[in-house]
Order: sequence, then structure tokens, then C-alpha cells
Amino acid sequence: TATPTETPTTAMPTETPTEALTETPTETPTDSPWCRVAYRGNNLGQTVDVTNRGATTAVYGGTTYDLAPGCCKADGTCFRWNPTSADCVAGNRGISSGPNAFVPTDFTQADAACKAKDPDSALCSTEPLATGRAKRQPPNCRNSGCSYDSAFIWTDIPCAGYPTEAPTGTGERRLAAGNPCLPL
Repeated sequence: TATPTETPTTAMPTETPTEALTETPTETPTDSPWCRVAYRGNNLGQTVDVTNRGATTAVYGGTTYDLAPGCCKADGTCFRWNPTSADCVAGNRGISSGPNAFVPTDFTQADAACKAKDPDSALCSTEPLATGRAKRQPPNCRNSGCSYDSAFIWTDIPCAGYPTEAPTGTGERRLAAGNPCLPL
């Protein structure tokens, strides 16, 4: 058409946004992808990708295994029990009842159990330096007691292709000067 159908506007933009901003950031979605590697207690070559933080068991080769904590101290050494009290981190898998009985743990419980034995510890978070059946090495601490060798061991090692964000409430992990479990 030869003449415009609407009159052009001459209004100036406002100085402040019209939508109010929130004071606090929104929470991270709970359905974000998450996965951690669990290592067989007696063999670093056997791994399971666990995608459910609440899992207390894992299936490998058609067999269901308990999940147990694999704890690392701030100096990078791993442990399954408290040497001063001889208490296992999540109970002894060889004991079925009583105060020292084993309790399979989910991810949050496993990390909390490590911290309960040593406040400066956490689930092991670095890839193994050895392979196969290396003894007393992170992340599975093979032959370190509590009968965890026949379980799968929780780690804070993200599965291949998954985000590396820190789990809620446990803080980020970093590798500093050969220290695989030092919290930031």
C-alpha cells in the first residue's frame, strides 16, 4: 500500500527493566544428568556406572552387589575403617547383625560415612594409578579390611560423558599437589 497502516511509535525505552529480578538464584534442577563410577572392591578392572544417587546396590555381570564407601584422606591415602577404633566405615560385610553389621550405602550416605570417620576425608575422586588387583590404593582400597572386597566401592569419579559438578552438600573436589581428595 502507498500509505502506512500504523502510526510509528516515538516512545523512549524505560530506564529500568519492567520484570523484577529475584534476590536468590534458582536451585539446580534435580533431574540433571549424574553418574559416578563404582569399582569392584577387589579388582580395579571391574567398574559399574551408577546413575542413581540413592542406589545401595549395583549390578555387574548379572549379579547384584552391595555398594560401600571408598574413603580418601586429605593426604590421598584410602581407608575403609578407623584405625583408632577398628570401626568399619559402613559396618563389616562379614557381620550380619548388631552394631558393627554392614549397611549398604547410597552416595550421600557413603560420603557422610567417610567424613564421620575423618572430617577431612571424602569419597575417593581420582582415577586409579594402578590396574587390576593393586592393594590398598585409591579408589577401591583393595585388601583394606571390612570385607568390602566383594562389594562395589562408591567413588566421586564422574562417569565418562557426564558433568563433573560437585554433588549437593559435599563441596567440590580437586587434585592439588597429588592430593586426590582435598576439598576446595
